[in-house]
Amino acid sequence: MDLERDVYELLGVSIEAGEKELTRAYRTKALQYHPDKNRDNPSAVQLFHDIKAAYDLLTDPQQRSEYNEKRRAQLAKRQRQNALSGERKRMKSQLERDEHAAKEARTAKYAREQSVRQEAARFREESLRDEWRQDKKMREHIRRTQEQQDRHEQQDNAVSTAMNDVDELDRTIRIRWDDSEHQHSCESLAAFFSEFGALEEVVVAPVSENARRRGAESGRLRSALLVFHSIAAAHALMNVQHESAGIRKFERTWAKGTEPRAVRDIAGGQTTAAAEAGVAREDSGRGAGLRIPDISAIDQRQLPGSSMSFADFEALTLMRMRQHGTSEQSVVGK
Repeated sequence: MDLERDVYELLGVSIEAGEKELTRAYRTKALQYHPDKNRDNPSAVQLFHDIKAAYDLLTDPQQRSEYNEKRRAQLAKRQRQNALSGERKRMKSQLERDEHAAKEARTAKYAREQSVRQEAARFREESLRDEWRQDKKMREHIRRTQEQQDRHEQQDNAVSTAMNDVDELDRTIRIRWDDSEHQHSCESLAAFFSEFGALEEVVVAPVSENARRRGAESGRLRSALLVFHSIAAAHALMNVQHESAGIRKFERTWAKGTEPRAVRDIAGGQTTAAAEAGVAREDSGRGAGLRIPDISAIDQRQLPGSSMSFADFEALTLMRMRQHGTSEQSVVGK
């Protein structure tokens, strides 16, 4: 008989069943599973023999006692196994839950990392675009600044060229002062007017005999030419904003009597210096043979029989005097 099978369960009785109850149960089961009544059931023979063996075991007190001990041990073992199986199932379930949670955590972490990588890539791309735009903007700014500097440099060069090509008479200022009150020499005049710009030369007309005979009591006007290196310096002297007491003692006019055309050309961004220089050289050529008169004795404002004003005549005469070495002159910066 297979002792693994519960004989009480096989006979359908409880563990406390007595001999009468065991006999009654045996007869009922034996009739039910007798081979003659179960010819079409091959397992009926084996089941009939198991029922007979169970009845014999339980009706023998010693065998029943031993069986009960083994049965209790088997039940305890089965309970322990069931408990262990339940614990294993619980642990397995917990492990499965933990693994599922860990998997979800890994998935969420990967999703976050992927999102961070995508955001970082997008940020790098935007940064590169911004850097490219800033670089392009900076290059455009540098290009425009360079173009503007080039234009200013061209304008400055044009103005500088025009100023360098200006005729000497156009950058010359004629001054007059009362010598009886304020006596000046070439050196003092050069020192005084050099604040407006570098002077190339100072030419002072000599005192005539008539002026000396008239004496200091009648007043004595002296004349001089200030030849500047730059027409801008000459223009600054003629257009000084706040005249000091020292400046007001001098009468100032352009050597030609009117503002040179070169001043207007330079201010307008144009230059006709070459043409003006040619005209000035032609005028200088025509005046080169003039006899040097006593300009201090001339009182009229318009010379008879001539269209040249006294200021123009005086300036031209002083220039001729300088060329012939008959005037007081001081060479500055040469």
